[in-house]
Amino acid sequence: LAAGRSVDGMALVSALWCRYCQGKTESGKEILPNDPQWDRLHALASSSTKEASVSPKAWLEGLPDVYGATVATSPVFIQAFDKALTRIQKDGVETGIKKN
Repeated sequence: LAAGRSVDGMALVSALWCRYCQGKTESGKEILPNDPQWDRLHALASSSTKEASVSPKAWLEGLPDVYGATVATSPVFIQAFDKALTRIQKDGVETGIKKN
């Protein structure tokens, strides 16, 4: 961020992680808890969907131990994350990756 370089790749990885933590595959199969922090991650990911009427940045702000204050509040990163997560949820993971 400080160097002014693109954050699109990192935002995509974060969006993919968030999508995974929503707990269902694109085909609707349940993703079983596999992380000691699963309850927390799942709750944040579920609240970060457009359908939940909560901003996708809820994921970033809810994980300060991962993203820190700088990334979680960066308008550049938030915009890139929101774009990637929206694309993944709308078009699917494979298409979302290809469009990045």
